[in-house]
Amino acid sequence: MADSVVPSLSTAGIGSRFVTSDDVETAKARREEQWKAAYARLGVEPPPRQQEDPSDGRSLAEIAKQEEWEEKTKLANQFRALEEDEIMFLDSIREKEEAEDRLRKEQDGEEVQNFREAVAARTSTLTNPPPVISKESKPPITPKVAAAPTRKKGTLKGVVVKKKAKASPAETQKRPNDDDEVAPDSKRRRVSGS
Repeated sequence: MADSVVPSLSTAGIGSRFVTSDDVETAKARREEQWKAAYARLGVEPPPRQQEDPSDGRSLAEIAKQEEWEEKTKLANQFRALEEDEIMFLDSIREKEEAEDRLRKEQDGEEVQNFREAVAARTSTLTNPPPVISKESKPPITPKVAAAPTRKKGTLKGVVVKKKAKASPAETQKRPNDDDEVAPDSKRRRVSGS
């Protein structure tokens, strides 16, 4: 008799084990009435009942997955304490970097000091020229100015320059300023008559 009341233990097919939401609500209402009747018989007012969480339609597996994901993504779970060997490794790297920085600063300081000394030496020689030793017996020697080597204009490697033959004086009198008046035909723009 008890087996027929519990749907999961019945021998019928799967369809008979399905419980609708209406059946669940009627069962809740019936239990509620039974509790109220029991407290009424005792003459005691029933304590306030805890409200059940309204279901959001997700299965328990989905709810469990969501809770597991939220636990994994908590900020506190994303960090862990460093182990001793990791601490020693990071300390050694930091010490190496500090030593390199210290060495670099020393080298930079030496270079700056050398530069300052060179600048000071240069300014002292410019402002205080070395004393000139003059000998009275010899007249001062005037330095000879060396002529700058003359560069031939337009001399390039592999370039052959043809020199024009000089015209006789009679030809130059025939054509005075011939080059100024007329440009060579090869350089003129050709205009077609069409």
